[in-house]
Amino acid sequence: MKRAFDLYKRRPLSLACASAVALLIQNPASWAEEAVEEVLVTGTHIKGLDLKGGTQAVQLTREDILESGAQRIGELMQDLTITGGGTGTFTTSTAGALSGDTPVGASAVSLRGLGTGSTLTLINGRRSSVSAFANGQASFIDVNSIPGSAIERVEILPSGASATYGADAVAGVVNYVLREDYEGFEISGSYGDSTESTDEGRYNLNMVFGGGNEQHRFMGIVDYYKRNAMYDRDRDVSAESLRPSQQGFHPSFNDLFWMFYDQTEEPQDGGCAADDFGFGNFGEFCEVNTNAFTSVMDNYESVGGVFTYQFNINDSTTWFNEVLYQSTESDGTSSPANFSRAPFDPESPLWPQALIDDMVEEGSFEGLEDWTDFYGFPIYGWGKFPEPRAVSVESETYRIVSGIEMDFDSGWNLESALTYGSNESEQKGSSGLFVSEAFYDASLGNLCADGTLVNRWDVNPARPSASFVGDTCEDIGKTTLWYNPFGGQTSQAEGIDEFIRTEAERSGESEMYAIDLVTSGPLFDFNGREVQGAFGAEWRHEEVKDVPAGIALATTGNPEPILGFSSTSADAKRDQWALFAEFYIPLTDNLDLTLAGRYDDYDSFGDDFNPKVALRWQPVDSLILRSNYSTSYRAPSLAQVGAGTLLSSFTVDCAETPAACGGDASADGENLLSEEVANDNLKPETADTWGAGFVWTPTDSIDITVDYWDISYDDVIGIDEDDFIRRALGGEFPVVGEGELPTGTAGLEVEGDFVIDAHFELTNLGYEDVRGVDLTYTQSLDVGPGVLTLIADATYLLEYERRASDASPVIDEVGDFRYPEWLANAKVRYSMDRWGGSLGLRYTDGYKDDPSNRTLEAVGLPADATVDVDSWTVFDLNLYYDVNEHNYLQLTVRNMFDEEPPEVLGLSSNVDYINHDSLGRYVTLRYTYVF
Repeated sequence: MKRAFDLYKRRPLSLACASAVALLIQNPASWAEEAVEEVLVTGTHIKGLDLKGGTQAVQLTREDILESGAQRIGELMQDLTITGGGTGTFTTSTAGALSGDTPVGASAVSLRGLGTGSTLTLINGRRSSVSAFANGQASFIDVNSIPGSAIERVEILPSGASATYGADAVAGVVNYVLREDYEGFEISGSYGDSTESTDEGRYNLNMVFGGGNEQHRFMGIVDYYKRNAMYDRDRDVSAESLRPSQQGFHPSFNDLFWMFYDQTEEPQDGGCAADDFGFGNFGEFCEVNTNAFTSVMDNYESVGGVFTYQFNINDSTTWFNEVLYQSTESDGTSSPANFSRAPFDPESPLWPQALIDDMVEEGSFEGLEDWTDFYGFPIYGWGKFPEPRAVSVESETYRIVSGIEMDFDSGWNLESALTYGSNESEQKGSSGLFVSEAFYDASLGNLCADGTLVNRWDVNPARPSASFVGDTCEDIGKTTLWYNPFGGQTSQAEGIDEFIRTEAERSGESEMYAIDLVTSGPLFDFNGREVQGAFGAEWRHEEVKDVPAGIALATTGNPEPILGFSSTSADAKRDQWALFAEFYIPLTDNLDLTLAGRYDDYDSFGDDFNPKVALRWQPVDSLILRSNYSTSYRAPSLAQVGAGTLLSSFTVDCAETPAACGGDASADGENLLSEEVANDNLKPETADTWGAGFVWTPTDSIDITVDYWDISYDDVIGIDEDDFIRRALGGEFPVVGEGELPTGTAGLEVEGDFVIDAHFELTNLGYEDVRGVDLTYTQSLDVGPGVLTLIADATYLLEYERRASDASPVIDEVGDFRYPEWLANAKVRYSMDRWGGSLGLRYTDGYKDDPSNRTLEAVGLPADATVDVDSWTVFDLNLYYDVNEHNYLQLTVRNMFDEEPPEVLGLSSNVDYINHDSLGRYVTLRYTYVF
């Protein structure tokens, strides 16, 4: 099984099974010299079998990647219509230091918006080790672990393929095929940057070398890539948050006894800037534009390569080997951390007199007479640290494959290989990570200048509070070291930073060992036609260990050890083996049947059998009708079965769960510092997939495909916060008072009929039913001295219906927040002699926005307003010139007219980085020299 897909060449009917970007193009120098051919993914293990359009498939070649201007494969995959919508496919534009962000430096692909876990990802037809750091609590294959220049093509089956390639291929298969044979030496370099005044430079340098003889073949690739950071503040659409944080660098203070309204350092007293000062439901605040800090795409650097070696033992036996290595370094920068209800000592000498006067005046309405009346009781502060939370991640990926392929005189073929893969990652905090207990100690006078702690206050970090005891550093001959929350927190005594900051180091490792064997060939004749078959077996051992620093682990006594920060954790391993078979049965000259079945056994989740049936009928030469049905079985990922407690945040949506807001659906829900807790009783996910379509070639130069697909996905593993709240209030989980819910225990804390804390449990939710239609059109014309090719493809989402449980309503996501109904691409390509180029269009349909009541109020709209996100259309230009046999130049301009992304009120960044991007016009120049 050197590749899990058989590849076959055919005439210009080629693009019948591919979308717009899936047109396989020849070396640019030959575009005008010969007709375009396609290597078609057939989705079968049977060698030498040409189904000619029997399976819907998409293929991206190396030329497609270069033409797009995408320098990393994750960026390219996000352009496809079959990977759009929802939040499944992600790139580094959604990465950051927070638990709700995607892992720093990583990218992953999801088909049909069903999540990365529902898409089976392969490299050269074989499994790979998952990322050591999960996305939340879901494992995934990091496509950034593959050197970009090492990819020959990407093969995609966006339909049921679980019986053939893996029971977990719910939405389909993405197979990254690496280059494996090259003669000579080539070096290529590129530089790209936006046309904005900021520096978003991207640099890529790679070289390829190879050679050999009839018995020995080798090839090596070395790839270096570097990208500069881009921030929300760098673009007008995202520079200013529509809902700035009301917890500021100048904190708001309240003793929660004498005072009714919060007080902060006012503008006239040299405190909060006048433009940021405000008065809200709780009193005075000094707001912060968090978009001034967050990165869109942070600094990223990678170096890696691939080495292959083939030894032809004899005419029928080949020993093949591949080694892949990739090292990456990346940063992730998120908004500054909040501190909420943090206790401060009123006897600190740092309190400004103007603030003291304001607080005494506020408390006087309840009988406060003097500042000293506060002594012995904490004053609480709500604020934000004046620097972003940021982490850096270093990651190394290794992959080694060694196998044998044999051809027999009988027409049978056998292939077997051993595979080892690993990913090792290290994360360190670089700014903005503060230890809660240390911060409280420094705010309450418990900290001495030499690091000694005294018991001036007893601190309870579970629900931040403090009880006065009275000891001081001065009592033991030392000096108190105070944290200074005033003046914007920019002036701190020497030694404070060393005491309250942490790097919160985290290490992770994943490993995979696998062995596979597949054999295929002719079985017998049936009605004068040859029946063929394939049989195979696989065994795989996987393990993941993700270990955050002890300081980052939540406990019942200290549920938020690092303020506003948490790391996932996981510790799991398992063995799995499978047997599979596939049969190709030609029923008539123009009707064939494919049957496949796969049996999988997991040492921790039992076993299951999944079939696949596919029919292909060609009533006339110009028309192919096709259909398929299959089932899937996906065991929980390693990160899910071995998950620890993850600190997160959630804002209660009163419209969805009015019972969590005292029955008031129009209220603003509480902002929760919540938890995501593990579940030892997770069940596997299952799915039924079927599809039908046709390939029509009305002329030799026109290809048209239409494919309907339908996926019924059950017991989906995840967290639906609204559903959990409904179920908990309905009695399925504990509902207790403030501070009574232990860390790691699923349930709610409620005060005054308002949910004030939630521990959400990872669970098997209800179902997701997704269906839609894919359409493609391709036409080639001889125009003047060259060839003109017209390409278009689109995905129309008919239904994305989900129901988390019996306690939740049925929701159809089509056209709702982040689920556009239409995604489409179109391209005009022209080539002649040594010149050529293309003009492409990418279209993303509009959808309903999801702003909070506070955001609607901020932009001057009523609370019941319906807001739509506009559609988005961008144009891309590509030009190339094949100077001579040694020199090649290529220019790519993405978003040629610098179209700004539509504003999205439902996201703090104002931009939907899954469906749009704010990079703007981006120009890349590539030069290649062949020795």
